[in-house]
Amino acid sequence: MNSLTQFQLSTGKILGLLFIATLLYGISEFVYLKFIKKVAKSKEYGTTFIAIIVLILVAVLVSQTYGRINTAIIGIWASKYSLFQTDLSWYWWIYGLVVYEFFYWIQHWLAHKVRLLWCIHSPHHAPESMNMFVGFNHSFLESIFYMPFFLGFFPAICGVRPEIIIVVNILDTVYGSFLHISDHVLKGRLKFIEKFLQTPIYHRIHHAQNVAYMDTNYTSITLLWDYVFKTFQPLKSSLPIQYGITRDVNTESFKDTHFGEFRLLWEDIKNAKTLKEKFQYIFMPPGWTSVGELQTASYLKQKLVDI
Repeated sequence: MNSLTQFQLSTGKILGLLFIATLLYGISEFVYLKFIKKVAKSKEYGTTFIAIIVLILVAVLVSQTYGRINTAIIGIWASKYSLFQTDLSWYWWIYGLVVYEFFYWIQHWLAHKVRLLWCIHSPHHAPESMNMFVGFNHSFLESIFYMPFFLGFFPAICGVRPEIIIVVNILDTVYGSFLHISDHVLKGRLKFIEKFLQTPIYHRIHHAQNVAYMDTNYTSITLLWDYVFKTFQPLKSSLPIQYGITRDVNTESFKDTHFGEFRLLWEDIKNAKTLKEKFQYIFMPPGWTSVGELQTASYLKQKLVDI
């Protein structure tokens, strides 16, 4: 067993313990929100629990059938083909974080701008409240089949060492879970760190269906790429956050939450008159249509400015 494999196993155990700790906190948060604050939507939580179980079962099935498909494995494999070699010096850790976050921003932006990817990503945005378990509510398609390539393969090709990818991925996972802490638990602002780090308040904005907040705050740890690509959005004091997605979704139904967007996409594809339109429905942003008025985030934002 080489040192890299040992490192992966050690960090895997750490990640497992952190996952259990986060899960226990999530359960404690649910009890607090349900029985003390009396604001928890129990059936929404049920949908999330089903999503977690499905994610675990699919991950086990894939690992037994096709081998382990995850960020660490793909990063280790891709490092053999990196464009240049680096080491574990401190400046390469900074480089690794910057590159990792760049590809995180790219995949997250695409998930909001390509309708097929939005169908996969939308379950994470469907809940109409914010709590720690929302952080676990991902489609198995997203977590297994395409995020590892953006977060493992591409950084490795760009010279980021596998050890750095693994550590940053763990940091991303843990910190990303913290971003979903309930607004009934953490209401205050984090002041100074809000200047350079993603925070729960910024991520709540990302989960808003308010037009002014749509498609903003894509990063997971720092704010660097949101600043660079001008997608950073602070909270507007006059505009409270409204969670969820714009369509009428039954958040108590696993089927509607995880597959409702696919159903609507299929209906649009069937009704499209030309092959070009069929492909446009797949790859254009959510809300694009060949008939009637556009409902894309960018179009709705422009209308908001024009009013």
